[in-house]
Amino acid sequence: MLISGIVLMLAGILVLVVSELAARGRLGINSLAGIRTGALMMSDEAWTAGHRAARIPMGLAGLVIFMAGALAILLRLDGEATGTLVLASSAAALILVLIGAMVANRAANLALVHADENDR
Repeated sequence: MLISGIVLMLAGILVLVVSELAARGRLGINSLAGIRTGALMMSDEAWTAGHRAARIPMGLAGLVIFMAGALAILLRLDGEATGTLVLASSAAALILVLIGAMVANRAANLALVHADENDR
């Protein structure tokens, strides 16, 4: 199950890189990568504020996926064990992504409120 492990590791790295680039403001609003809720998509400030707030849960999600791939390779798991590992790590990563999305949405809404107050 070497290929499964490699794919998981690459997916984990992708999640880490995208979340970090968005949190640093280097990945702007787009239709492909990042957390995309209505509030985050309303402005560049909301996008960056939301991704900064979600940096930890999104980073942990990427790390969980990466570590699942590394474990599958290091432990030389068979097909059934790899499947179980993929399901467990996917569930954990999904929970972390949902937490990240909620935190990001809250931060984006606050950024929008502050921007609206400054416009007055």
